[in-house]
Amino acid sequence: MKKSWFQHFPMNETEANLLVNQYSQRGVKTEKHLTADPRFYVVTAFLPYTQYPPKSQKSLRNNRLWGKLI
Repeated sequence: MKKSWFQHFPMNETEANLLVNQYSQRGVKTEKHLTADPRFYVVTAFLPYTQYPPKSQKSLRNNRLWGKLI
């Protein structure tokens, strides 16, 4: 699976620390940087992504096999 850096919007220090802790609990590589305004931080996380969005429940119901099970 491909991975790419995702950048969050600027946030204060407590929000940034909370986000970094949540990512680290899941084993995601993160970086926290100060913005030009020293009151705010930008958090970037190395997250997996796919080229195609996940299938919806509706698409599974249209399938004959899944339509009988749901």
